[in-house]
Amino acid sequence: MKAIAERIMKFLMPALMALVIFSAFSAVAEDRTFLGQQIEDISGTYLVTKDVNIRAMPETKSKKLGSMKSGEQATVVGRAKGGAGWMAITKDGKDFGFVYSPVLLPILDGTLSETINGRVEPEIHSPCGYTIRFKGKNVVEGESFMFSDYEVQYRCNDKGKPFQFLAPMFMTELPYKMTQNPVYQISIDVMQVENGYDEIFSTTFHYDRDKKLLIYEGLSIKEMGRQAKIKERAVTGVAEALAAVVELAPEVWNEKAWQQIAEAQLGEGG
Repeated sequence: MKAIAERIMKFLMPALMALVIFSAFSAVAEDRTFLGQQIEDISGTYLVTKDVNIRAMPETKSKKLGSMKSGEQATVVGRAKGGAGWMAITKDGKDFGFVYSPVLLPILDGTLSETINGRVEPEIHSPCGYTIRFKGKNVVEGESFMFSDYEVQYRCNDKGKPFQFLAPMFMTELPYKMTQNPVYQISIDVMQVENGYDEIFSTTFHYDRDKKLLIYEGLSIKEMGRQAKIKERAVTGVAEALAAVVELAPEVWNEKAWQQIAEAQLGEGG
């Protein structure tokens, strides 16, 4: 049997070596040629923030192939190698040219194709079910800043009495610092909680798309909060990031906040 096994391995070794070599070349082949230039594969939709020319090469002195206006969206397929700060874009599915990257901002599509349902178990409150529904998109008037809006319904109980409340939530579709760093803000508001100054009770998080991480940032009304025990959670996309916000936010609401929520829904002394 040992001799047979040795003969089989001797036969398979050339094929295995070829597979290893092919895999190595395949990894390198992730980079490709675009209009005769080497680019690193990157894909996404970007907002053009100012009028810009499209160039044949990743340099300002190269031939002008066209232009784009501020407010248009560009389909990016790669970043130029050896041409710092240039993105390769396509038009109608065909290679178009290079755009100077500082005028581009990565757009995050916050659309949800279906509702999200889940359950949260706050440390200081009874468990709640929740549903997240996508409501639509908004653009700040006169600005390029874009948002996705959601409606969150929590279903809870207080001392055995069921109640539910709505919490508006939004996510920026452009980086919240308006830079190329793809970090987006997500905030959830609870209208039933107040401090007497008409300040909205907001819990804010940042979603780092590339690091696949949701990060807790803080509360707008500090006296209604408690220490966050979980400040980060790994997420794989928009839906998971939104669900994580809805699950982590109640953990930092203190007893006073929960009391106001319950009283608003059940009435004083409820």
